[in-house]
Amino acid sequence: MIQKLWKWGIGFPARAYTVMEIRTGFATGLPILSSSLFAAYLTGKLNLLYLILFFVSGFSFNIVANVANEIRAYLKQEENEDTFTGHLGSEGLVRGDATFLDALLTLLAWIGLGGLSGLALVFFTKSMGLLLLGVIGLLASITYSLGPAPYIVLPIGEFISGLLVGGLSSLVAFWLQAGFLNISAFAYAFICMMLTVFLMSTNNTGDYEKDLGVRKTWPHVIGFRRSILILIPESILVLFTWTYLGFTVLTWWQTLIGFILFFIDGYLRWLKDYLKIQEVYPEMGRDFGPRPLLLIRSFHTVMAILFFVSM
Repeated sequence: MIQKLWKWGIGFPARAYTVMEIRTGFATGLPILSSSLFAAYLTGKLNLLYLILFFVSGFSFNIVANVANEIRAYLKQEENEDTFTGHLGSEGLVRGDATFLDALLTLLAWIGLGGLSGLALVFFTKSMGLLLLGVIGLLASITYSLGPAPYIVLPIGEFISGLLVGGLSSLVAFWLQAGFLNISAFAYAFICMMLTVFLMSTNNTGDYEKDLGVRKTWPHVIGFRRSILILIPESILVLFTWTYLGFTVLTWWQTLIGFILFFIDGYLRWLKDYLKIQEVYPEMGRDFGPRPLLLIRSFHTVMAILFFVSM
């Protein structure tokens, strides 16, 4: 019995990894990182403890949403061999690489880690508003896929995810460092929000046919091609907002590097080919789903470094 338990425990981390979709956890963590350092760049001071605690909390709650989504796909039998992406860090539950118990324990572990980090922030800041936002964030990450009315099946999922994962987390990160919010904070949070919307939108568009009859996402409301073409005005808004920041608070070289990142990872590696797609095809989600995530990673990582060295 002990030997079996030991063997189960040794194998648990590898099984848990297959249901966590770790790579998308950075969709929350990295905006928190760059927004915190953006505030530090503007104010000239950095509270490293607050940054670490909020990064851990935000990253954890994103993983909670990912695991909850894996559980939903398993319970609703929404995935099969035809829809698998082949990524070893996800779909482990429906592939049989992990058990339902593994997924539940993983979910509870990340809730615990994110919750403890968030409570530590509340303790240090003495902010009940932060506690309320944390509770809302945790509930949103769970009810995204689970519960009596999961909003993943509704055409508001992209907006809510962008608002909470990108926008609100960015504003809170800025506030934790600066102690205030200004126009620059909201402008930067808007960019963070839209990058998250890009990620969600691309995933939903790639799953257009797979989700028919199961979920009603935004692409189902406006149509497949429109869900792709709408990225053009949305991208223009992001570039306009970045230009505003460039004229107000950023240095010329920070602004230029940002535009280069948008051009390389936003256009050349994603939109250039994505905008040409006329109809959905089976491998679309696998081919284009990760590309907005590459933009999120490169933009926030590079800008975080630039803000840090410019303090």
